[in-house]
Amino acid sequence: MKIIQLEYFIEVVNQNSFTKAARTLHISQPSLTATIKKMENDLGYLLLKRTTKEISITEKGIQFYNHALEIVQQYHQTLEKMYDLKLSQTPKIKMSILESTSYWVSLLIKQHNLQNPDQHYQILDILEPQKLTQKLVNFDIHIGLSNDFIKHEDIVSIPLYKEDYVLLTPIDEYQNQKSISIKHLPLIVPNKQYQVRTHIDEYFNHLGVRPNIVMEVERFEVAANFVRQGMGYAVIPRIYYQSFNTNALNAIQIRPNMKRKIYINYSRKRQYSEQVLSFVKMCQSYWENVNMS
Repeated sequence: MKIIQLEYFIEVVNQNSFTKAARTLHISQPSLTATIKKMENDLGYLLLKRTTKEISITEKGIQFYNHALEIVQQYHQTLEKMYDLKLSQTPKIKMSILESTSYWVSLLIKQHNLQNPDQHYQILDILEPQKLTQKLVNFDIHIGLSNDFIKHEDIVSIPLYKEDYVLLTPIDEYQNQKSISIKHLPLIVPNKQYQVRTHIDEYFNHLGVRPNIVMEVERFEVAANFVRQGMGYAVIPRIYYQSFNTNALNAIQIRPNMKRKIYINYSRKRQYSEQVLSFVKMCQSYWENVNMS
């Protein structure tokens, strides 16, 4: 039995549909159906029960699915490690970050690399907490930053720091105001899949007010450009304002206050290298010193 057959079966179970799985895998549905049928014939037992309306997984199919997941995961991890070893004797550190954290993360990676000159790094941008959790649990990445606590038995979620959200405005507006209510202001906000958008929606729900959203964007940088054009105001993390190109823009405290907390997350079950552990410790130490100053 080949790895690709296991991957086909896993996708059918995940999608609970031959049609959807075939579309995702970019193969024809009859070919996919024939592959699963051949697997069942080779194994000597059914993996899936089929009716005209739906499919369901058998008890033996569940056991097979769990073994298949483990085998496929180990296969891809082994392949990746082999390619990594071709580049370096030290496997690269894979880390998911947030847009607003990229400045201080870059400072720490530079410092870490000076101490570990052979270390390679891969930086990813994973937005959804569920996807970040899955990537950590599946050992696809080593470390992930999130702006919410990840509650999962296999994840260690450590708070690094708290920060305010601020209102980004053109520099010539609200100059003399120390704080401002955003209840009725025209707002430029992140799209729905972003956790910052969730925080904004929860904030307005708590106030019992419907936000005046005039634009939804992908990144803070894009929001800042539209604020410069007078299209509205953006709610952004304070550290983003302090770290990036926000010239000709001003940041005003939001009233009532709006905050978030940043966490560093890693797998409880993974055996980490000294280099990964030292980077986690470096992040903690950096923010401990900042918070004390």
